Amino acid sequence: MAPTLISVKKLVKTYKMGDTEVHALRGVSLDINNGDFTAIMGASGSGKSTFMNIIGCLDKPTTGEYYLDGIDALKMNRNELAEFRNQKIGFIFQSFNILARTSALENVELPLVYNNKVGAKERRERAMKALTSVGLATRVYNMPNQLSGGQQQRVAIARALINDPRVIMADEPTGNLDSRTSYEIMDIFQQLNDKGITIVMVTHEPDIALFAKDNIVFRDGSIISNSKVPERKTATEELKKLPAPTLDETK
Repeated sequence: MAPTLISVKKLVKTYKMGDTEVHALRGVSLDINNGDFTAIMGASGSGKSTFMNIIGCLDKPTTGEYYLDGIDALKMNRNELAEFRNQKIGFIFQSFNILARTSALENVELPLVYNNKVGAKERRERAMKALTSVGLATRVYNMPNQLSGGQQQRVAIARALINDPRVIMADEPTGNLDSRTSYEIMDIFQQLNDKGITIVMVTHEPDIALFAKDNIVFRDGSIISNSKVPERKTATEELKKLPAPTLDETK
């Protein structure tokens, strides 16, 4: 069995809203192994986003344990946690979160700008390599307004790869994209996963969850289902089933 990468035990997260307590997580325990591709699903308010924020080291639970790559993430102070997060996790968001007035290359370089161990030459080389790996070798100097939504998401993926993270955490990565572009992003994810990168993805789209290896469903702050995908989709095959792209879609 692959070594455990993410291990959470009895996670509880309670928010105070006036006199009311909101129980976002109710004793969640879960292991995710190296090389897994896990889709996390659930209705709004089910706890999936709270869980993702905790395993992404963006928030801390009220009680419980969390180990990432064998290290207790809950014992770190804010500065230690920020450095740890930058080293171990690559983030991808629904809204891309790339800088509007900065080229694709500069956006991808950003996580390395404050890393004193990486010089400008190496930073640029690593950014070029990451952009090439997501099919944007000819778009490195384009500004975001010169890129399609799918290309902007590819920039975000390249940025997530720049530090060679142990895990990519993607929050609704296809939420703003059409079917073809969504499948192209899933194709990149499956290729990365085949190379050994662990992926944890929040999605509300059941058809997108079928590209993962495992599906976890949250409800009312608890995991109600954790199962292997019985008939996993392959993005390259699904793309072949779609009509040929128009000229505008290929730009």
